[in-house]
Amino acid sequence: MQKFVLLLTILFCSLIFASTSLASQESITECHSHIKPLHQEREKVAQLDGIWGLFEKNRELQGNSVLAINYDRKVNSIIFHLEYLCDTLDGIPMNEVARYMRDGINEKGEEGFRKELIILGKVESDIDIWFEFLQFSLKNKERPLKLNSVIKTIKSAAPFIDSYVSMAGKVDRREIDGSTLKNVKELSSKIDIFFKSDNFMNQALTENKSIPYVDINESSGGS
Repeated sequence: MQKFVLLLTILFCSLIFASTSLASQESITECHSHIKPLHQEREKVAQLDGIWGLFEKNRELQGNSVLAINYDRKVNSIIFHLEYLCDTLDGIPMNEVARYMRDGINEKGEEGFRKELIILGKVESDIDIWFEFLQFSLKNKERPLKLNSVIKTIKSAAPFIDSYVSMAGKVDRREIDGSTLKNVKELSSKIDIFFKSDNFMNQALTENKSIPYVDINESSGGS
C-alpha cells in the first residue's frame, strides 16, 4: 500500500512539473512572437547594410560612420535585450561559467578553489568577480518576470524600430538634408533614455553587464 501511495505521489509531482514546464515554454514562445515583427523590420535595414552601410554609400554622410555604427548597435541592442527578457521569464539559467565555479567550490570549498585558480594563473581581482557572479547566478536562477509586463516593454520599443526603418528608407532614397544627422543623433539619444527609463530594459542591461568573460578551458588547464 505504501509503495502504491509513493508511486502515485511521484507520478503526481511529475505531472505538475511537466505541466509547469509546458506553461513556461508557452509563455516564452508567446513573448518571442511579439518581438518577431520588430526583428523582421530591423532585418529590412540589415539588408541595406544598416545605417552605417547607407551612410557609406552617400558622400554627404560618409564622414559620420561612428554615429551610424552606434545607431545600428543601439537598435540591435534593443532586440537582443528584448529576446533576453523573453528567454529569462522564469529565471536566468546558470551558464558554463557559473556551473564551473559552483562545481569547483562544491568539490574543494571556497578557499581551496580560490587557491587552485591562483595556481592556474588567475589574478585575485578576476577571481573576486567570478565569485560575485556565482552569487548573482544562484540568486537569479529562478527570478520571475511577468509576461504581460515584458510584452508592454516590447510594445514600447516598437516606435524605435519604426523610426530606424523610416530613417533607413529616407537615406536609401537619398532624401538627405541638413536635419538628417541631427535626427539620427536624436533617435540614438532617445534609445539611451529608453534603456534608463524602462525598468525591464534597464534590468536586462544590468543583468547582462554582470556576466564576466571567463576562458573556461584556460582556467581549468585545458588547451
